[in-house]
Order: sequence, then C-alpha cells, then structure tokens
Amino acid sequence: MLHKLLHIIQSGNVHSLKQLAQRLDVSQALLESMIDELVRMGYLKALEATCTNGCDGCPVASTCSIGGSGRIWALTEAGQRMVQATAD
Repeated sequence: MLHKLLHIIQSGNVHSLKQLAQRLDVSQALLESMIDELVRMGYLKALEATCTNGCDGCPVASTCSIGGSGRIWALTEAGQRMVQATAD
C-alpha cells in the first residue's frame, strides 16, 4: 500500500489527506501513519512552507503533493526512484 501511495503522490496533483485516505480506502489516521513511515524511510519530505490558505496562489503549489494539516509533503529523490522502480 505504501507503493500505491507513492505512485499517487508522484502524479503531481495536490491531494488533501481526506482525498488520499478515500482513494486508498483507509482512515486518515492510518494515512498519516503511512506518511510518517515514508518520511522515516526517506521517500517523503516536509517542505518548508506551511499550508494555510489552499493552493491558489501558493508559491510551492508545483512541488506540493499532499497539502493540509498545516504541512506540505513531497517526494524525495529516493521516493521518485522507488516509484520508477515499482512502475507497472
């Protein structure tokens, strides 16, 4: 399921935690645990900006993958390599 989450994030679209949880058919709490695990593994990183006003006009909207909860997450280079290595 972590690989599936990485593939969704890699799509380049901005996803809220709620959207991702629904798409993966998991609770938001489980999704947040999955994100924490991907950060620990070095596949995701928190961006320096925080998410407060939505995506319109956001200076990091082009690199943001998961917005919400006051944090913005994006794939690391290792995360991008993992997605490419596990592409179907």
